[in-house]
Amino acid sequence: MKHFIYRSHTGLLLFFIILAGTLLRFWHFQDIPFTFDELSAMSRTQFDSFRDLIRVGVVEKDSHPAGIQVFLYYWSMLFGESEMVIKLPFLLAGVASIYLAYRIGEIWFGKTVGILTATYLSSLQLFVMYSQMARPYVSGLFFTLFAVLFWSKYFFRSFKIKFLAGFVVFSALAAYNHYFSLLFVTVLGISGLFLVQRKNLLVYFMSGLAILILYIPHLSVIFAQAEKGTIGGWLSEPGPYFLLEFSYWLFHQSLIPIMVFVLIIAIGFFMKKTSLKMSLLSKKRWLLLLWLLPAPVFGYIYSYTKEPILQYSLLIFTTPYLFLLLFSFVGEWKMKPLVTAVILIWAVNISTLVAGQHYYQHFYRQPFNQMVKNAVALEADYEEEVFIISDYIPYYTEYYFRKYDQELPFYTTRNKDVSILDFKKMLLGIDQDIVITSGLDDIYFQLILEQFPYWEEFETGFTYEQYVFSKNNLNIHTAPGRTSITETTFDKNDYDWQYSEDHMVTDTSSGDHFYLMTAEETYGPKIEIPLSELMDDIYQIIDMEVEIVGADANLNAVIVGEIKKGEELVHWQGSDFSVFGIETGKRQKIFLTMDIQKAMSNKNKIDDQILRFYIWNRGKQQFAIPHIKIFMRPGNPARYRL
Repeated sequence: MKHFIYRSHTGLLLFFIILAGTLLRFWHFQDIPFTFDELSAMSRTQFDSFRDLIRVGVVEKDSHPAGIQVFLYYWSMLFGESEMVIKLPFLLAGVASIYLAYRIGEIWFGKTVGILTATYLSSLQLFVMYSQMARPYVSGLFFTLFAVLFWSKYFFRSFKIKFLAGFVVFSALAAYNHYFSLLFVTVLGISGLFLVQRKNLLVYFMSGLAILILYIPHLSVIFAQAEKGTIGGWLSEPGPYFLLEFSYWLFHQSLIPIMVFVLIIAIGFFMKKTSLKMSLLSKKRWLLLLWLLPAPVFGYIYSYTKEPILQYSLLIFTTPYLFLLLFSFVGEWKMKPLVTAVILIWAVNISTLVAGQHYYQHFYRQPFNQMVKNAVALEADYEEEVFIISDYIPYYTEYYFRKYDQELPFYTTRNKDVSILDFKKMLLGIDQDIVITSGLDDIYFQLILEQFPYWEEFETGFTYEQYVFSKNNLNIHTAPGRTSITETTFDKNDYDWQYSEDHMVTDTSSGDHFYLMTAEETYGPKIEIPLSELMDDIYQIIDMEVEIVGADANLNAVIVGEIKKGEELVHWQGSDFSVFGIETGKRQKIFLTMDIQKAMSNKNKIDDQILRFYIWNRGKQQFAIPHIKIFMRPGNPARYRL
C-alpha cells in the first residue's frame, strides 16, 4: 500500500514538473519571434524541389545534417510558415524531454534521481530556450533521450528486440539531426559493448549495422559538406575555462542555483539509501562519465585544429547525464523531502531565469521582428515615410513584411560587398525622412548621422542594436545622444593632445587653425585617455571624427585606435582614409568607431587600460587637419545576455 501511494504521489509530482516546464516553454507562445538561425533555416526551405533543397539548402548553405531542414521543408509546406506553427513541434519535443529524462533516471537509479533530473530539465534556460527554437538542438535532445531510454530498457530491464528496434530508430533520427547528436549515439552504441552478454552480441551488432544502413542515404551529404570545408568560422576559440563558464551559464550565471544544487547533492549523500549493488552503480557512473566526455573533447580538438565550433548549444545532448551522474549519489528519498527539494529548485531556477536573466524580456525581442514592427509603427505615427537599412538577408525582412502585412523600402548590405562610397551614395538617394537601422557595422553610424543628423531612438536587445535617425527633428527624445569627450581645433585642447606645434598653421583670411601633416611625418596628433576616467563599464562606444582638407585622391593615411595595458596591446583597429573616397582639395570627414565591449572581448576590466587614438600617415603625404572630435555613446549590455 505504501509503495502504491509513493508511486501515485511520484506521478502527481512528475505531472506538476512537466506542467511547470510546459508553462515556461509556452509562456506567451504567440509572441515568440524567430531568431537568426531559424530565419536562416526558413530561408533555405524556399525551393521548388527536394533535389534543390538538398543541393543548395543543405550542402551549399548549411553545415548540419539534412534531417531538420527536410522536416521544416515539408512541415511549412503543409501547415504554413508562421512562428507558432514552425516552433510547435520543437516546443512539444522540449516538454517530452522532461518526461524522458525522468524515465531514464528512474530506470538507472530510481525515482528520486529521475524527479530531480526532470526538475532541472524543466526549469533551466538551456532547455527552455532551445525548446523555443526550431533548430536541431531540442529535437536532438528528444531523439537521443529516446535512444537512451530504449537502450536502457534493453540492458537494464529485458533483452527484447522491440527495445533494440526503438534504439535503432531514434539513433538514426539523432544521426540525421545534428553531427553532435550523431557523435552521442555513436558513443552510446559503443558503450553497449561493455554491457552486452555474449549470447546477445550478434543481435546487438546487427542493431548497429541497421543504424548505419538507415544512414547510408545521408553519406553523400556528409562527403559533399566535407569537400566544401567549413562548418564554423564565426565563433571564437573556446578558452581553457570553457566548461566552467558553461557550468556558470547553465545555472543562470548566479551563485544561488549552484549553491542549491550542491546543497541537494550534499544532503542526499548523507541520507542516501539505494537498493542497487555497488558494482552495478559504479559501472553506470563510469558509463555516464564516458558519455559526457566526447562532445567537449571533440569540440576542443576541432576548434583548435580546424576552426572554432564549440558552443553551449552543442552540450545540450549530454547535459542531462551530468545531472544523472551527480544525482546518483543522493539515493532514494521519501516524498516530503523530495517535494521540498523540487519546490526549492523551482523557486531558485525560475526566479533567476525570469528576474535575473530577464529571459522573456530579451529572448522575445529578436532583431528582425523588432526592426519591421518598429518601422511599421513609425510609419503609422509620423507623416514621413520610413526607410530600413540592415545587414540582413532580404528573406528575413520580407518574412516580417508578410507577418505585418506592410512593405517598406529597405536596403541591405548583406552579400553586396558594399564599400563606404557605395553606402554614402545610397544614403544620398534616400527620399524618406526617417531611417531605421539594425545589424549594421559600427562605422555606418557616423555616416548615417551625416545625412540624417537627428538621432531619434535607440533600442538594444539580445544580439542587436537598433537606431532611428531623421532629417527633421521628430522630438521623440528617446535616444541617449552622444557625449563629447574631447576635440581640438589646434588652438585649444580639452585633453592633452600631443602634436608638434611646428606643424600648426593659421588661415589668415578665416582665422582657422590647421595641423599640417607633411611628407616627413609618420605619426600625427595623438591622445591617450585612461578608460577608467571615461566610463564605469565596457558598454560604451567611442566615435572619432577627423576633418581633413587639401588631400590628394590617393591619400594613404589611417585613423588608429588602440587599447593598451602597460606595454601589452589589448586591441588595435584602423580606419583607412581611402575607403571614404578622398576628393582632391575638398574638406571632408573621416570616421572611426570603437565598440569597447567588442574591443575588450566582453571582459569588463577597464582598470589600467589606456585608450589611444592617433593619425598614421602611412603614405608619407601632405594634408591638413582642421578639426578632430571624439564622442562617447551607450553600447549594448544585453548583446550577449543569454
